[in-house]
Amino acid sequence: MVQQMAQVGKLLIGLWMAGVTIVMFLVIPQYEGLGNAGRIIIMHVPTAWVSVLAFAISAIFSGLYLWKRKPTYDDYAVAAAEGGFLFTALATVTGMIFSQVVWGIYWNWDPRQTSIFVLLLIYAALFALRAAIDDVQRRRQLSAAYSLFAFVTVPFLIFVAPRIADSTLHPNCVFIQGSTCDGISLDVGMIGLLGDRKIQLIGMEREGDLVTAEVIVSEPGLSGETTLRPSFNLATGTMADRPEFPGLRYQLGLEYVDPSINSGLLNIEAPGTGLLDNQITLFTFLASIAGFTALFVWMLNLRADLLGLQWALAQRDGGRV
Repeated sequence: MVQQMAQVGKLLIGLWMAGVTIVMFLVIPQYEGLGNAGRIIIMHVPTAWVSVLAFAISAIFSGLYLWKRKPTYDDYAVAAAEGGFLFTALATVTGMIFSQVVWGIYWNWDPRQTSIFVLLLIYAALFALRAAIDDVQRRRQLSAAYSLFAFVTVPFLIFVAPRIADSTLHPNCVFIQGSTCDGISLDVGMIGLLGDRKIQLIGMEREGDLVTAEVIVSEPGLSGETTLRPSFNLATGTMADRPEFPGLRYQLGLEYVDPSINSGLLNIEAPGTGLLDNQITLFTFLASIAGFTALFVWMLNLRADLLGLQWALAQRDGGRV
């Protein structure tokens, strides 16, 4: 009976994820300004969240092992860590694909990319630690303790570190529903960073109520530069022209102007936000989170059972695991 329920559950998860994939590519509308690239949020964000869940479960079972010393808890801790590592890698790969489409570069050592790379290294070290210790009890104790300390870094690396730096490729402020960008205020002649681009406000021209800024935008690594001319309507207090960054689907906006001191607030803008306003997109996004979570739970139990079986066979044969 249990095996039959497991088979049915596996089938349902497969059908569920297949349905999410089909809807993601064929049904939900394109994201304005990003086109098909916007669809990747259906996979990228859920895999990132499941990785955090997996590392948390690994830490919980590690704590339980140190408390109760039950081998089963160690099996689940390892299985959860492996699942977290896998989903973190998936989140990294999908993020790189999105980065290439939108910014024209797969990897730029952006704060979020760097922090997730460090996280992968931390948990890779956990697996290396387990492989380096032959004594089973000592291996379990040390890896459990390491897992607890490793999880302490997860909230910082995933949620805190990427938000500390002002320069980041991650589109939090133009992609996530309801969020806003702070932008950067510059006087004429000043230089600053907007995302990963260096910008310099060269001058401002006023014609009636329309103020146009002349801005030099430098590519990452100073590989090239171009001049953009965003404008601002003083009468309406709104942005006018918003030229696109070269090779990108984002725009440079002039959000505020103080003509008396030749100063302006420059910001990165997207042609449209509210990706999840569409009900089909929102449902697919939530279905993806549920599907990836169910997939992780199935993988967790399967892997933990295999580890337990491996230990039982080693005990019977008098060998080592």
